[in-house]
Amino acid sequence: MSAETGIEKRFFFKRRTWILLLSLVLFLPPLSLLFQFTQDSSFCGSWCPRMFFVWRRGETAGTLLFGMARSYMGVALVLGAVASTFFLGRFWCSHVCPVGGVSELGSWLIPAAFKLRLDSVPAASVRYGYLAAYLLLPALGLGSLCCGYCNFATVPRLFGAPFSDADMAFFFRSAGVVNLGLLVGLGFLTKGGRGYCNLLCPVGALDALSSCFGERFGRRVRVDEECCSGCGRCRDECPVWAIDVDKKAGIDQLSCIPCGMCAKVCPEHAIGYGLKTKTAEERVPAVPSYALTGQNGKDLAA
Repeated sequence: MSAETGIEKRFFFKRRTWILLLSLVLFLPPLSLLFQFTQDSSFCGSWCPRMFFVWRRGETAGTLLFGMARSYMGVALVLGAVASTFFLGRFWCSHVCPVGGVSELGSWLIPAAFKLRLDSVPAASVRYGYLAAYLLLPALGLGSLCCGYCNFATVPRLFGAPFSDADMAFFFRSAGVVNLGLLVGLGFLTKGGRGYCNLLCPVGALDALSSCFGERFGRRVRVDEECCSGCGRCRDECPVWAIDVDKKAGIDQLSCIPCGMCAKVCPEHAIGYGLKTKTAEERVPAVPSYALTGQNGKDLAA
């Protein structure tokens, strides 16, 4: 696959677990180091990454812009994630997001026998169906999903519960019970720990679109079909069921997060991280029509 392979030797892939743990320190109680710079304590407030891009029926442009200004750190976070993903792949989701990190790391503690496999779920259909509902329900005046089913609110409260009565009280309300159930069911008890990320996260859905649109221009986790044996080990290891195997493995960039787990188990070293390379057909220049014609005008291809 060229010198751009060797995922297991690259700094960000090799140290991914440590980066995830550092993210927990930066974003979650009791330290929440990044939030302290804006006098926040969680993703609710100026760091909210979910509400600012949702328009509610009857809302004026000024109100929408005020909401963006109020959540200015959330706006910066989402725009930064989407922009970096276009060129580098979904590193926010795989390496930095503390919500996905807690979900995945927690799943490592659960025995495989108790894990739910969601490989057969059409992730993209569910993800963008949910995103459509997330955007349309407020626009139609039918309610909002912004603060419901929100792991950006649940995970910090879960870590803050031992230190805050308000965070503890959240889990004694119906909304807290539902959100905790989603974290456990689509996180800790799911193979790979990324069920919520892959199905119900609107930020992840926007990030995945950026990954898909930028695939041709940016670096991604890719399969070298000439080396792939189609063994399927990468598919079994993928935490977001982004790999399909039909003689050769193929990676769906709408779901893939560059965790590198597939490359680590590939016996043929057929998976790497880099730019899109041209196929053999694309590398061979087209033969101009006049080259197929002799001096007497006779078709040489006949």
